[in-house]
Amino acid sequence: MVLEILGAVGLGLLVLWLVFEPALGRSRPGLAIPEPEAPEETRRGVALLALKEIEFDRETGKLSDPDYEMLKARYGAEALAALEAEESVATRPADAGDPEELISARLQLLRSARSTGSPASHSCPRCGPRPEADALFCSRCGIALAGAGFCSSCGAPLPAESRFCAGCGTKVAA
Repeated sequence: MVLEILGAVGLGLLVLWLVFEPALGRSRPGLAIPEPEAPEETRRGVALLALKEIEFDRETGKLSDPDYEMLKARYGAEALAALEAEESVATRPADAGDPEELISARLQLLRSARSTGSPASHSCPRCGPRPEADALFCSRCGIALAGAGFCSSCGAPLPAESRFCAGCGTKVAA
């Protein structure tokens, strides 16, 4: 009987030690799990989120145009500085300093993708190309996006009421 009581007390002390050992503050150095930094918490992510936020505030009428221009210049410069800090000079094109040139280069890339047969993204007749690939309505003006105008498989242009792609034969979504 005494042996059973000693065993139960010993087992109870072992359980208590296992439960309270992490709370005592003795951490094991090899058990730290490294977590990658969240993109929104980087210098670049903060600046890009700020640009997105001021764009939204301007479109909803919460920010005047002069304030928007001032904040856009400030956060744009911060985003460019963060991008330059992340990228090496050898891999960056020489004209990557101007945001307008970056946008122009991205548009050229999208247009060349359309002509080479890559799937095209939706385009609003009023606002132009939309960043949302699976959107049914324009995120800026709300107009319904008619089909894509291009085949989702090969990127070939589609006539208005076509049911199949003339280039690859893929059925066009209704």
